[in-house]
Amino acid sequence: MGKKLFRNVEMLLAEIDASEGNEKMLEDIVHLLVESDDMVALGIVSGRLYREREHDYELIISVSGHGPGIKGKTVSKSYKVIQEIEKHRLYIISPETPGFDAELEAQFSDMDSAAILVGREPAYILSLGIRHHGSEDELLVLLETLRAAVGLKLREQALASQMKQAGAIQASLLPARIPALAGFEIAAVTRAAEEVGGDVYDVQRVEEGVLAIMIADASGHGLPAALQARDVIIGMRMGQTENEKITAAVRRMNRVIHGSGLTSRFISMFYGELEDTGNFIYVNGGHCPPLVLTPGGEVFELKTGGPVLGPLPDAVYRRNYVNLRPGEVMVLFSDGVTEREARTGPADADGRREFGREGLIDLASGMLGKSAEDIACAIMTKVREFGNDAPLEDDVTVLVIKRLPAESYPPAEGLVRVAGPNRR
Repeated sequence: MGKKLFRNVEMLLAEIDASEGNEKMLEDIVHLLVESDDMVALGIVSGRLYREREHDYELIISVSGHGPGIKGKTVSKSYKVIQEIEKHRLYIISPETPGFDAELEAQFSDMDSAAILVGREPAYILSLGIRHHGSEDELLVLLETLRAAVGLKLREQALASQMKQAGAIQASLLPARIPALAGFEIAAVTRAAEEVGGDVYDVQRVEEGVLAIMIADASGHGLPAALQARDVIIGMRMGQTENEKITAAVRRMNRVIHGSGLTSRFISMFYGELEDTGNFIYVNGGHCPPLVLTPGGEVFELKTGGPVLGPLPDAVYRRNYVNLRPGEVMVLFSDGVTEREARTGPADADGRREFGREGLIDLASGMLGKSAEDIACAIMTKVREFGNDAPLEDDVTVLVIKRLPAESYPPAEGLVRVAGPNRR
């Protein structure tokens, strides 16, 4: 009986919308328990919800029984029955209950009832009028099942609320507005696979005419990855404030992540400083190599750097230098872009079909005349469409830097050419 009953109650409670907070959710649960045919069959015919206050419990909802007219009545914490409910968290109340006050109880119900204590700060008492013809043991099974299911719902709501708060904190770390740099357009878009994710990007002004640009991807996704990504974005901003050299900043960040205790985790990061002359000094810490696409159809990768941050405390990181020329576009991205799987169409030789670097290059190469924002949004849209709009398997981030066009220039130096033919 217990398992089947729990599944039935759990299915009923799944209908409850918890988005408006615990109290509204508990009020909805009272209505559901009293008005559901399944619960009526178990003998539940009325329900009340009391909210804890300093010295008493206040009735905030009454369904059936004496109806809503008794809302606002209170029961003192000194009442023996309340003390037993607080002690046991689950209690059957009848005229034979020690300390039972018939006159007080008559204000709330005209039948035997049972009470469940749920939540904390404040606690709530969910009291049910029950017309029960079975044994007390069967009634206890029903009540324990209800208490467990409601408690689980409250814990799920608390976790969801915490995740929303974490998402808000993570969003607050992203730049509210990307700083302007003369002669450039910069745009970014990010989507987490869950409420929070391990992808972050940052664009900050280091000094006049110089922007610090970062994209990072913590292993996995969800809250642990988000916490690690948060540490990276804060740590790198500290390095910028102290005018730390970029290789030193990356080495320090690597040691911090290694010493965090999350030895099974790592984070890839690409960090660079862009001047309004087009000069770009960068370090690639095991991240997907950003692409530089030229109007002449050439595509280059920014690979120079070192390993992902975390596993190796003494890892060495090298910097490199490139010059982004007028009309050229740089695309920084996380592996959620290239590893997005198709839900339809033929698979590749490994049994999968991914968007891949080739898909990214094809799309971006055909949009060099568009704005940085148009390119970033088009990539995100295409990635979602490629997966047939299914939920993301991984966090996805795209950051696009476009130097506004001028006359043609020869290929930039300090770049690694993508294998294969040039792309238009």
